[in-house]
Amino acid sequence: MSQPIVAIVGRPNVGKSTLFNRLIGRRKAIVDDQPGVTRDRNYETVTWAGQQFLLIDTGGYLPAADNLIDEAIREQVEIAVEEADMVLMLVDAQTGITDVDEDIARTLRTSRKETLLAVNKIDDARMDAEAGQFYRLGLGEPQPVSAMTGRQSGDLLDALTAKLKKYDIRDEEDKDLIKLAVIGRENVGKSSLVNTLLDQERSIVTDIPGTTRDSIDSILHYKKRKYLLIDTAGLKKKRRIKENVLFYSNLRTQRSIQRADVVLYMVDVHEGLSRQDVGVLNDAAAQRKGIVLLLNKWDLIEKDHRTIDEYRQDYTDRLGVLRFIPQIYVSVKNKQRLYKALDLATQVYEERKKRIPTARLNEYFLPLIENKTPPAVKGKEIKINYVTQVKANPPVFAFFSNHPKLITENYQRFLENKLREQYGFMGVPVLLSFRQK
Repeated sequence: MSQPIVAIVGRPNVGKSTLFNRLIGRRKAIVDDQPGVTRDRNYETVTWAGQQFLLIDTGGYLPAADNLIDEAIREQVEIAVEEADMVLMLVDAQTGITDVDEDIARTLRTSRKETLLAVNKIDDARMDAEAGQFYRLGLGEPQPVSAMTGRQSGDLLDALTAKLKKYDIRDEEDKDLIKLAVIGRENVGKSSLVNTLLDQERSIVTDIPGTTRDSIDSILHYKKRKYLLIDTAGLKKKRRIKENVLFYSNLRTQRSIQRADVVLYMVDVHEGLSRQDVGVLNDAAAQRKGIVLLLNKWDLIEKDHRTIDEYRQDYTDRLGVLRFIPQIYVSVKNKQRLYKALDLATQVYEERKKRIPTARLNEYFLPLIENKTPPAVKGKEIKINYVTQVKANPPVFAFFSNHPKLITENYQRFLENKLREQYGFMGVPVLLSFRQK
C-alpha cells in the first residue's frame, strides 16, 4: 500500500520545520529563526492511530520574491502541493493574517486540494481565541497548535488522519504480482532496460538526462509469472536540481520504492557506486525491500579473467553493511544477462517471503550461542534462550534474552551473519528483534 502524502506549507518563519519535527517525533529538519533556512523538501513517514502518511516539510513560500532562493522555495512548495494528497497550511497566531497568507490560501482554494489549516504559536488556552481570525482565509476550521511545546499536536493529528481516510491508496491486489521498481541515477539505462524486457517503447529513451520524469508502470509476463515494472525518474543531486518538475520526480522515486517488493538498482559501471547511490540503497533497506544491484554497460569494460572478481570485491567493499545485496553485471545495449537479472530479482522476492521453522532455528542457534556467548555488559551475564521468526515478507526474527537491551551491536551483527550463512536471505534486509524473556 502506498502512503498518502501530506505537505506542510506556509510563509517563512511560521514554524513549519518545528511542527515537522514535532509530528515525526524527532529532530530532522533544520530549525532557525532566519527565514528561508528550509530550502529543500524534507519527508518522513508518520504513524498515528493506525494511519500512516508521508509528511513533507517545505521551504518558506514567498509569492512576490525576486531573489533566486525565494523563487526556488516557492517552486518547491508548488511542487509539494502538486504531489501531495493533502496540504497542511501553517500560519502564525502572533503575527495574524498577512498578505502572503492570503495569497497562499487563494492558491489552495483554487487548487481544490484537501487542506487543513493549523494556527501555530498558541502556547496556552488563553490564546485559543486567536485562532478564530483565520476563518477569513476560507480554509475551514483553524486548528490551534504549539509546535514548540507540542500542545494540541495530538488533536491536530486526529483532524489530519480523519481527513486522510479517503486517501487509503492501495496498489494492485493481485497477490501473484511481483512489483519491481527500477531505480537509479539519471542516464544509467533504466528505461532502456524496461523497454528491452517489454520489447516495446514504453518509456522515452534518449541520451538527455532526466527524460523519464514520472513513474511509469508496465505489466510483464515471464516464465508463467506476472511482474509490475515501475520505471522511475532519474535521481539527481539536490544542488543540481533547478527545474521544479525534477524535485517532483525525486519524491515519486521514493513512492516507487514504497510500492515495490524488490528494487532493481541500476548503476553505470563506469561511474561506480556514489554516496547518493548508497544512500538510496540504505533507504530501500530501511523499508525492508528486496534489492538487486544491476551494473550496466559491462560491454564497455576491458576484461580479463580477473576483472569480474575485482569489480565484485570492490562493490562489496563499497556496500559495507549492505553486502547482502547481490550484484549482476549486465549490458542493456547488447541484451546481456537481462533475464538473468529478472530471475535474480524473482529469487530475492521468494527469499523475502521465506519462513524458517522455530525448531530448526533453535537447533542451529542455541549451540552456536552457547559456544560463543554474548559479552557481559556492566557485569551482567547475558543469555539468549529462544529464537523464532515472528514475521515473513519482510523477515523478522525475535531473540529472547534476560538482558535484551545490553546485547552489543557487534554481537547482533554476528547473529545476522550466522543467520545468512545458514539460511540465505540473499538481497533481503532482515530485522533482528531482541526481547525480554
